[in-house]
Amino acid sequence: MMQDESLGAADPAALVTVHVATSDFEAQTIAAVLRDGGVDAAVFGAALGAFGLTGSGSRLLGGVPVQVRAGDLERAKGVLRANKYLADSVDWDSVDVGEEDEVARKLGSRGVFTTSGRWLAEAGRVLAIAAVVLVVLALLGQCM
Repeated sequence: MMQDESLGAADPAALVTVHVATSDFEAQTIAAVLRDGGVDAAVFGAALGAFGLTGSGSRLLGGVPVQVRAGDLERAKGVLRANKYLADSVDWDSVDVGEEDEVARKLGSRGVFTTSGRWLAEAGRVLAIAAVVLVVLALLGQCM
C-alpha cells in the first residue's frame, strides 16, 4: 500500500508511506531491510502500543505505517523488491536454530489455550474501545 507520491514531491525530505504492515514486528522487519539497503525508515508502531492498540487494534486503525523520505521512495521500493527475491531463496528448513528451547516447547504445547487467551485479550481491547465510543456518542446525544 503506497501513499500518493505527489504529496511529497515538493519536499523530498517529507515522509511518505512505503508500506502498511499488519503488526509492529512486520513493520520493524521491513524497516530493518530498508536500513540495511541504505534507506532511512521510520516506524510508528510504538505510538499505537502506547495506547494498547497492538495486534488487532493496530489493524483496526489501518495497520502500522513504514515511512521513508519522499526523495528515497523509489530506492526504497527497489530495496524491498530485491529483498523479496533474496528472502524467497532461503531454505528455512535447512537453517540450524540450535537446541530446542524448553520454555518455547512448553508455550507451544499449550496450543489452543495460548491462542484463545490471545483472542480473548484482543476481544477485550476491541470491546473497551467500543464502550468508550458508545459513551462518547451517548454524551454527544445528551448535548443536542
